[in-house]
Amino acid sequence: MSNAPLGEMKVLAPVPHPTTNFSPIWIMEVLGYASEEGLDLSIELVGTPKNAAEGVISGRGDTTFINVVFTLLARDRGVPFRPYYAFVRSQNRAFSVPKVSLIRTLGDLRGSVIGLHYDDPELFEFARAALIGAGVNPDRDVTFKTLPGTPLDAPRMAAAIRDNQVQAIWQLDVLAGLMEAEGVSLRLLPSALIDPLTPSSCFNALDDRLQSRPDAYGAFGRALAKSTLFCLTNPKKAIELIWETYPGAAPKPGRDRENTFRGELAALKVRLAGHRVDSAPDPRWGAITKLEMTTWQDFLLLTDAIHLKRDPSIYFSNELVEAFNAFDQDAVVARARAFDA
Repeated sequence: MSNAPLGEMKVLAPVPHPTTNFSPIWIMEVLGYASEEGLDLSIELVGTPKNAAEGVISGRGDTTFINVVFTLLARDRGVPFRPYYAFVRSQNRAFSVPKVSLIRTLGDLRGSVIGLHYDDPELFEFARAALIGAGVNPDRDVTFKTLPGTPLDAPRMAAAIRDNQVQAIWQLDVLAGLMEAEGVSLRLLPSALIDPLTPSSCFNALDDRLQSRPDAYGAFGRALAKSTLFCLTNPKKAIELIWETYPGAAPKPGRDRENTFRGELAALKVRLAGHRVDSAPDPRWGAITKLEMTTWQDFLLLTDAIHLKRDPSIYFSNELVEAFNAFDQDAVVARARAFDA
């Protein structure tokens, strides 16, 4: 039994091992932000977004961070699964190609082999919807294959791209940074349909959990906001702290630590840019707007990924945003900067 005032909070992390790509999750534990908020935080590694979503839905964990597309597809099946904290504010999924590629548009992908960075069914459905929206038939015009080493073995993924085993990638944002460190520069393909979709990655929970433990989820979001702000202020120290605390996150013996650090810092900076809230429709930590979820629903309806138009309010909760933002942001920034003093 936990002695924490607000009880246990188990996060199901959709990765196979701790990774600096998602530094705010681990820093929340490393620096004690969650315990300061009265929570007994635990982080369970479950490997993939699909496993994480199913784990929360089945009651194995209290919350997880996954793309919004999981939520809308779950609601389409009648599952009471809801985003309550916008984690990555900007779109973090896109098709990309090597910078030297002649492919310039989604329409140019016809005839290509597309590598999947994560191959969960929901993310694959998202990829299909993006292609359909661009007039590309995902069943006839392209071929999909999972990138070897996905999601975190950068050398193997880079080799597949470099050797032209795939001509394009359906990627998570951090992949570009990881590939840059491996000498493979990628270029994102623009999409008028999916690029404006925000937020992308959100923390989700079952409706009844949110209703029965609002103080706990409010405290969790506040700890997460502090951790995110720390990482934005001092990303280098975030990586160092995670490597020191979680041996599984540090480079394996024989790997070039300096090169690995450069790659992870590049990937983290790409990801952290998406965490910023200053240009978000509601510039508060964790906030989600009805218009954002309306736009998501319209996109998935247009591309036949979901089949029933609902009141967009069913797709998110904004009730805890004030709790998420009830902290001294200047104090968090000062603490992050103090590590380099």
